[in-house]
Amino acid sequence: MELALTAANYLRPISDALVYINTTKVHSVWFPYPLAPTLHAARVSMIFQANARRSPAPLSWGTYITGYLIMCWGGGLISHFFLGLPPPMLYSFSPSIIYISVHLVLTLLFQIFPDLLYPPVIDTILWPLDALLRTNAVTSTLGLLYSPNIHPEYQNSALTHMLLGAIVSAGGGLSASTVGAWTPNWSFSTPPVLRAGAGWAGTLDLWGGALVALIYSSTTGHHAFSSLHTYTTLILSSPLLSVTRKPHADSDFPPLSALGAKSLATAVLGLLFAARVIKVHWLAPSTPVATPNIAPGSGASKKGKKKDQ
Repeated sequence: MELALTAANYLRPISDALVYINTTKVHSVWFPYPLAPTLHAARVSMIFQANARRSPAPLSWGTYITGYLIMCWGGGLISHFFLGLPPPMLYSFSPSIIYISVHLVLTLLFQIFPDLLYPPVIDTILWPLDALLRTNAVTSTLGLLYSPNIHPEYQNSALTHMLLGAIVSAGGGLSASTVGAWTPNWSFSTPPVLRAGAGWAGTLDLWGGALVALIYSSTTGHHAFSSLHTYTTLILSSPLLSVTRKPHADSDFPPLSALGAKSLATAVLGLLFAARVIKVHWLAPSTPVATPNIAPGSGASKKGKKKDQ
């Protein structure tokens, strides 16, 4: 148990953060909803608005709200349909209240203070939160596999676990970018992960979600990953990697608790997100960020016409 206890101590801050965002409500009276979906709504709103600022024309309110919801809920809808389960956003008002209200509040905020929406700084500050929210979404969806309505073939398949992780992690972003949801005129195009030059950073949301599912399900001892757990235990128990411990104790690598596995997956994904932020925002050639007024129905285009006259 030595290694497990050591890992638990290092991951304690992450575990505490995961518990906090899932059990704490924004406000017990005025906004009695958990922090996790509220923070996710806010984070997606920032990304959506940053992309919408590059739109050649203002978005209608319908496009602006619907495109944002596609980006927020795409992964959840696809994963639930994949499993044959009803998505919460189709039978409960709570998701709509949370996501639309947060989006409107942030839209107003960035209309008043447009310079606050600067992706390099926001992404650099919030990559730990991004890792928390992404891992939380993936692992929560993996919990649906224990539903009695799920086919045993899905429950017992390592591939299904990893596919779910990829879908939940990247489904919303891929759906929105494939149809151009932050533009006034939508049209289907090649998904960004399939385009030339995407690289590891451009596809991280996809394979990172699969990696989270792999780490979570394997370290919690799910039987779909029993072979992987066996080989991993043998490798970690080898003398080469056990200089400071007893090298033969298989019991030193027991399955982690669900929270411990979530924390480990969050730590790994967080490192990858941090590396992407450095590569995309601080190592790549700088490009000017357009900052037109993107609120639906804004008068940005009219002002431009008046100046031309």
